[in-house]
Amino acid sequence: MSSNNRIVSVVDDDIYIAKLFHEALSENIDGISVFSFTDPVKAFEHFAANKDAYVLVIADLRMPSLNGLELLKKVKTSNHKVRTILMSAYNFDEDLLFLKYMEEGIINSSIDKPVTMNRLYERVRDELEKYQVANS
Repeated sequence: MSSNNRIVSVVDDDIYIAKLFHEALSENIDGISVFSFTDPVKAFEHFAANKDAYVLVIADLRMPSLNGLELLKKVKTSNHKVRTILMSAYNFDEDLLFLKYMEEGIINSSIDKPVTMNRLYERVRDELEKYQVANS
């Protein structure tokens, strides 16, 4: 698989954040195709149709119809190799389901909002590197 076919998606119901992260990652991380979604159901449909090309899904915790925890569980169930990052302004460190999903590897890492661009780039590069090591 060519590195440009590696898909990273950003899923956040805030269109401003989805667009901002899409542009920032597209312009600053080489070798990936970035897709952004404001609807987690549409995001999962895209993931399901392209799951072998996906390397990373970044999802907000609080979204309508399908929250970030549910979305990332569906992603990992469909393709366990994909790396996942959960974002939230809400302190989820004491959320029992979050802790269970971290322990089970459904969530690989998390980012607190507001997210600085440098923190986003660092976390995405770290997850891409872990994906590469695990699947080479």
